[in-house]
Amino acid sequence: MNSIFSFYRIKLLAIRYFAEHGRQDLITLAAFFITFAFMPRLLSIPLIPSSFILFCFVLFIGGMRFTARIFHEIHQPASGMHYMHIPASSLEKFLLNGMFTLFVYPIACLLVYYGGTLFGNLLEPIMPTFLNYRIISLSSLMPEMYMKKVISQYVFFQSIFFLGSLVFKKHPTTKTFLSYMLFGFVVGVIQMIIIRLMWSNTDLFANIDAKSITQWIEDSLWLTYLSYLCFAVTVVFFWIVSYFKLKEKQV
Repeated sequence: MNSIFSFYRIKLLAIRYFAEHGRQDLITLAAFFITFAFMPRLLSIPLIPSSFILFCFVLFIGGMRFTARIFHEIHQPASGMHYMHIPASSLEKFLLNGMFTLFVYPIACLLVYYGGTLFGNLLEPIMPTFLNYRIISLSSLMPEMYMKKVISQYVFFQSIFFLGSLVFKKHPTTKTFLSYMLFGFVVGVIQMIIIRLMWSNTDLFANIDAKSITQWIEDSLWLTYLSYLCFAVTVVFFWIVSYFKLKEKQV
């Protein structure tokens, strides 16, 4: 196989994917479309729009399942051998799958989100009055104050589940999620132990609560930049490890 990187082979990989999974993906998107069109109108959440909460659920949970399915065939004996012998390099396969999880799936969800809501609004004149059917403003679908957080959290979690889908052969979504929760719990316990050891003999610890710590972090510009740096390094680390894990399987 030619070892020179080729966008043409990536194109062929994409055609192969849509030929094998395109119909299933269209059915899934159609289900999301109907869900966004009607379900948010039946929910009532005062603080955050119910349609936005539903979108985040579909984006994150659906994204996890989508990522796990991309690499499902690798862990099967017959399909795994077929996938590994596709005439494309590990980098080309990695980039294509990364593009699907980071760009194609979120953009498809966003289009279905707005399209479904608009479709639901158009049906309002023919809906019975006893349903209390309401119009949802398109301008309220993506609250600006949450956009940055949603994007960053999606990129972070997808980098974790991308690696988990390569590491775990069975139930990668559940196992990756449990591993992440366990890791977060252990890190939290270690942080609390360090804080208590450092401030146990002072009155400073007695005056510290979660709200004051959060406010202190937000007011400290250097901590903000440090958190951004740690976030970027963590995401890049998971993607690099995922690439070498895929390359290892290719070999």
